[in-house]
Amino acid sequence: MSVESLYQHFFKPEVRKQGQEEFAAGLAVLSVAGDARIEGYVKASKPVKVLFVAESIASNTFTVDCMCSSAAKGTFCKHIWAILLQTEKKHSDFLDSKTNLEKGSLFEVVESPFKAKQAEFKKIQYQKQKERAKIQRQEIKKKAKGISSKIASGTTFSQDVNAAFEFFSLNGFPMENALDEEALKNAKKVLARVFHPDKGGTHDESVILNQHYQILMDYLN
Repeated sequence: MSVESLYQHFFKPEVRKQGQEEFAAGLAVLSVAGDARIEGYVKASKPVKVLFVAESIASNTFTVDCMCSSAAKGTFCKHIWAILLQTEKKHSDFLDSKTNLEKGSLFEVVESPFKAKQAEFKKIQYQKQKERAKIQRQEIKKKAKGISSKIASGTTFSQDVNAAFEFFSLNGFPMENALDEEALKNAKKVLARVFHPDKGGTHDESVILNQHYQILMDYLN
């Protein structure tokens, strides 16, 4: 009996049609063909591997699997159908007496030690970076609050300007020697995103930023 008559009820009509097209285009290839095992792949930008395994030559059932996303969801995909047709053409002995097929998980995803270490390293670095950013934000907030208290207490204008310079410098925008309106606006634009509550900042930090920005704008004008 043909593949079509034996196994068509396992596959949706559109899946069989797609698999037939890939087979007809010569994209289905067998790399290992034995009495109890078939390994193949369907050519694509990244070849898709397919595997058939039977317990023995005499088994009437064999297990199929594919590495594509559709098969990962437990469905019989077009790649499996294409390799079935190629098996019928090139190694039909494998299909003798096999009237039933099952969808299984035949591919083991093994993560290399290098990738595992790399992932762990990235995780550690991310946690360190997150902690450093938290500490830095706390320090900036502490200093900024101190600066703000000076402003509120009525210190002289020059001290306010110096405090504003210090604030922007602490946040990565030293402008004491090259202050201009465009640079100041750019610094505020960047820091406004950093201090936004959605980015880990707070409303108070945004208020402090605006205070120091306005002091330097007044200084320029």
